[in-house]
This record gives sequence, C-alpha cells and structure tokens, in this order.
Amino acid sequence: MFNQSLFGDSKPLLQEIDLKMSIMESILLLHSTSDYADTKEVYKVHQILLEMLNLLLILEQEPTMASLAKELSLQLQTIQEQYNKIIGTS
Repeated sequence: MFNQSLFGDSKPLLQEIDLKMSIMESILLLHSTSDYADTKEVYKVHQILLEMLNLLLILEQEPTMASLAKELSLQLQTIQEQYNKIIGTS
C-alpha cells in the first residue's frame, strides 16, 4: 500500500494510524445518526484519540513525515470536534 522507499520505517506506524482513523470515522458515522454514545463508547473514543496523538507525535519526529503528521493531526482534530458535538462537550 505504501511506497517503502518514501515512508521507510514509518509504514507500520502509518498503517496503525490509518486503522485507528478508520475506527474513529466508523464510530462517528454510527453515532451521527443516533446522537447518542454510551459511557463505554466515549471511553473507547478517548482512548483511541490519545493513542492517535501519541502515534502522530512519533511520526512528526521523522523529518520526511512531519508535514503528513500535521495534516493527519488536523484531520483528527476535525473528527474529535464532530464527536464532541455528538456527546455534547466542547
């Protein structure tokens, strides 16, 4: 999926970020129709957000990945804002 020469050792990290981003988007889509999230789901989302932030910080340390990490951080921030609207926090 990723060009090894371009991404080097970042490939597993990028795959994990992609997986977690997909999970977050799925959760958001599921709850955007019901406007309800139970406590377990909210905890899971917060846990994934923290994991994603850590992964993005690691990715940012690689000079060739810094701009991509920043773009992904903005994307994650948008997802987080949308989810916060669903659960009623700001």
